[in-house]
Amino acid sequence: MTDTEKKCDICGGRFENSDKLAQHIESHKEKNSKERPKVSKSSRYKATGIAAAVAVVIVTMVYFSDMPSTTIVPTPAVSSVPTGTIQGIQCDPMEGSFYHVHAHLDIIVDSKQVTIPAGIGIKSNECLYWLHTHNTSGVIHIESPAQTTFTLGQFIQVWDNTPGISPTFEDLTRGGKDLKVFVNGTEVNTSYGTIPLSAHDEIVLVSGDVPPSVPSSYEFGGL
Repeated sequence: MTDTEKKCDICGGRFENSDKLAQHIESHKEKNSKERPKVSKSSRYKATGIAAAVAVVIVTMVYFSDMPSTTIVPTPAVSSVPTGTIQGIQCDPMEGSFYHVHAHLDIIVDSKQVTIPAGIGIKSNECLYWLHTHNTSGVIHIESPAQTTFTLGQFIQVWDNTPGISPTFEDLTRGGKDLKVFVNGTEVNTSYGTIPLSAHDEIVLVSGDVPPSVPSSYEFGGL
């Protein structure tokens, strides 16, 4: 290399003088600027969108972290005791005290008295129907929140629809057909289902042979 020659430090090329070397170096600069990768507009938009989404998440987290905590108490299930209503006779948790009277029922099949079940109209630990029996005496307890006229037919429906009571009225009376009805010792020509349950009435239903004497009264004691 002569004293006047100049060498390019980038590519090692030799040039006659400093002016040509300077021009050559400028060509290197232009080439480098052309080879720089260009970022597309779509890439810039994507980056901007991601940054915005991250910012929204951060702001939301900060907002809700500052709110007072709230305990969500689940709505309790509604407890429904299936008391039901039979022929207008309701089943209440406690015995009625406003209207409280008693009637007595005897059932005679082929001249023999049969036993009326205890617990008719009583759902243990649940409720008592307005018409019910406590024992096998045949005493019908009539206890309701209002004074009204109840019938033997309503009592029989309660009897046949009380869970766990056996036998049913129909089983005990051969299907409840061809029954003769006596009220306080007098035979009545009416359907037994329509007989009213009045205070201290003695009601007798007879299936088959009628005995020589039919009860006309009952000793209710203090009832």
